[in-house]
Amino acid sequence: METGTIVSIAIALVALLINALSFRRNTNQDTSATAAERATLAANVNYIRQSIDEIKLENRAIQKDIVEMKARIVEIEQSAKSAHKRLDDMRKE
Repeated sequence: METGTIVSIAIALVALLINALSFRRNTNQDTSATAAERATLAANVNYIRQSIDEIKLENRAIQKDIVEMKARIVEIEQSAKSAHKRLDDMRKE
């Protein structure tokens, strides 16, 4: 074999090796980037889930307050009705 052919084959093999290593490196970087994106996405989903749980708890507390206020309003209305009745009775006398 001639020297030029041997050099050409050697250069081709080195180029193939460099391409293979570059491909492997890029694949690893892509995998790392994908893993980082998934971790970020998972953290964001977890934050949203926690926020929703907090909103649900606040909503339950507000609903409880509304029920208590309704009961108080009923009592106040009954008291006002009773007071009006007493005032009407006083006017009649």
